[in-house]
Amino acid sequence: MDNNPVPDHCRGFENLEREVSLRIANREIRGKIPDAVRGTFLRIGPGRSELGGRTFGHWFDGDGMVHALTFDEQGARYRNRFVRTPKYRAETAAGHIKKRSFGHNAPGGILANIGRPPANAANTSIVQHGDRLLAQWEGGRPWGLDPQTLRTLGEASFAGGLKPFEPFSAHGHHHPDTGRYYNHGVSLGRHGPQVNLYQIGPSGRMERRGRFPLPRLTFLHGSAMSKRHWLFLEQPVAMTGISKMMLGLRTVDQCMSHDPAWGMRAHVIDLDSLERTHTFELDPFVVFHFGNARETGDELIVELVRFPDFTINQALRDFTRHYQSDAGEPGQLRLNLRTGKHTYLPLPHQAGCEFPTFDNRYQGEPSRFLFNTALADQGGFFNAVQRLDTESGHTALHRMGPGRFVSEAVFVPEGEQEGDGYLCTAVYDANTHCSEIVLLDARSETLEEVAAVPLPHHIPHGFHCGWISSG
Repeated sequence: MDNNPVPDHCRGFENLEREVSLRIANREIRGKIPDAVRGTFLRIGPGRSELGGRTFGHWFDGDGMVHALTFDEQGARYRNRFVRTPKYRAETAAGHIKKRSFGHNAPGGILANIGRPPANAANTSIVQHGDRLLAQWEGGRPWGLDPQTLRTLGEASFAGGLKPFEPFSAHGHHHPDTGRYYNHGVSLGRHGPQVNLYQIGPSGRMERRGRFPLPRLTFLHGSAMSKRHWLFLEQPVAMTGISKMMLGLRTVDQCMSHDPAWGMRAHVIDLDSLERTHTFELDPFVVFHFGNARETGDELIVELVRFPDFTINQALRDFTRHYQSDAGEPGQLRLNLRTGKHTYLPLPHQAGCEFPTFDNRYQGEPSRFLFNTALADQGGFFNAVQRLDTESGHTALHRMGPGRFVSEAVFVPEGEQEGDGYLCTAVYDANTHCSEIVLLDARSETLEEVAAVPLPHHIPHGFHCGWISSG
């Protein structure tokens, strides 16, 4: 008898090898798609995390697959495609692992890995900028895709402004007033570790670059942006022992260290100059993702999800068999740009969470609602969606049901008021080993289900999603 059975959600990490294009008619949809929901739901994550009988070393290593579901009057159209990076092409042809990745080295020992950076898996986030989608990772240039067909167009250099192997994070920001896209990457410069700042124009050309120094190669997965400021939290997680990694003796993941003694700092960048204007000393914690940021009087306010340490990384290594009992804590950080003082307040919540999102129409503006993916009832993996009212403290939690697991939800607007709309997300059903794209009413007391579009296969557990309106 197996005393350690594989948790139900873990089958959701299995490969999806098929690439399909299909239509789902209205009669096949549970519920009714609201008339306001006309556009394309995008989802990205690893489509393949095992090859040749070997599981990749980390959830971050899986080959990126993009899923697109377009809502229209007849129902929905779905297609999925792998991002055809050099890693994907080479390993598909070989039928086994060939490339070095974040969590595993390439077969062949030191000579196969020395001096080689991890291969870009293009698997973490998906955004549209200009005439193409960008499949983003963490350590290299994003990959461009055709928005209609999902055909891979090639690496994006932004008219030569981003050089090969320059880091480009998985989380950038579109400025709501200018349409510019801002992103960053951490690298070793001539004078030591630094954050590279990128400002990309609406046409896709790199307009301007900046940088500021760091004491170490800090893991800066995300950032937050208001109308006038760009916020980075220098957390106590960084790459150490980089020489061993470069010599092929360790993976990148094995070089990631957490040390609260390093402290934590908030760095505020002025968007007009791309210069650092403020630095705040914070009590240390770990953060991956942020909600909305905005200026109110002298304060820069941002919501985020806080972890007390970096033990979550072990779950990301053991992703095919790990059972998680809790997640992060939603909180609000307030930085006073005049006095230099700050406060951090935990936000009310019914369940630990990750992947905070908000009504993007209110980016950089005063806002109150924070949505997130939640882990309820010690359920092993994310199994609920949660709404937090940061003003009243009211919370709402929608459990997906037994054996059903969820990923990040994106807000789809309907009316004019903040939060007037729906939450769209991919749900994996371990009972059937299939997935659905589900719409929840973001306004209701229980975030009740409005409609669900069934798929004939599963969507492997992934990371982030997006929405492109047809209007």
